[in-house]
Amino acid sequence: LPKEAGGELRIIEGKQKGFVYKQDKRWLWLPDESLLEAWSCYTEDTQVHDKTPPPAPTNLVVKGNQLSWKATADLESGLAHFIIERDGEAIATVPEKPTKKFGRPLFQGMLYSDTPAQPLVQMRFTDPKPEAGRTHQYRVIAVNTVGLKSR
Repeated sequence: LPKEAGGELRIIEGKQKGFVYKQDKRWLWLPDESLLEAWSCYTEDTQVHDKTPPPAPTNLVVKGNQLSWKATADLESGLAHFIIERDGEAIATVPEKPTKKFGRPLFQGMLYSDTPAQPLVQMRFTDPKPEAGRTHQYRVIAVNTVGLKSR
C-alpha cells in the first residue's frame, strides 16, 4: 500500500514481515496471521470459520408495540437474523425466514454482485401480543450466519 493516500504503491520485499501460505507448490504472501488462517480455512472448504460474535444492535426504540433498532455489519460472516426478546423470552425472529439466494441465509438478501436485494429489509418489529397496561422490557440480539449471537 502507499505510505500516503493517492501515493504510489510500495514494493513488497521478502524482508518485510508477513506470512506465507504453501499449497500445491504455490506460494502466497499474506500480510498477517489472521488472514493466513482465514485463507487456509477457505481453501479447505470455501468457508471462513468465524469465531467472533456479531456486534450488538444499538439504538433500540420502543413506541407502544413498535420496535426499531440499528445494527452494524458483521464483516466476517454477515448477519443472518435478529432475535426479539420480551421480558427475557424470545418471541420472534426477524426476518422469520432469511433469504438464501447465494451462500448462507442473510438478513439482508444479496444479489450475485454482493449488492443488497431491494427493497431493503427494515430493522423493525411489531409485538403482536403485548400485555395491556404493562411495561415490557425488549432486547434485540444479532445472529450471524454461523450462528453466533451478539452479547
